[in-house]
Amino acid sequence: MGYRISHNGTESTLSYLQIEQLGVEVKRAASTFGWMTLRPLFAPSRDGYMEIDAAQAAKHGKALLKVAGKLPDGWDRIARRIGESAERAARANEPWVWS
Repeated sequence: MGYRISHNGTESTLSYLQIEQLGVEVKRAASTFGWMTLRPLFAPSRDGYMEIDAAQAAKHGKALLKVAGKLPDGWDRIARRIGESAERAARANEPWVWS
């Protein structure tokens, strides 16, 4: 089981463990404000479904792209891809969905 992220946020499904580990890496690298913005992404609902409105997706995307360059190899690419998908959802004024 894992997550697919809308707006081309994942090439394939990311496992819950991968998302959890990405959260650990993001928390280490992000400023306190950046982590507070991103923390909800890494504490997903128990049913594995999140729908984030376009305005909030824009904030998440900006914060993920900012921290991506500070992440270890591999995690930076995943964070950038997810951040870019959040920005695509925001530009399209569509919900950003993790399912």
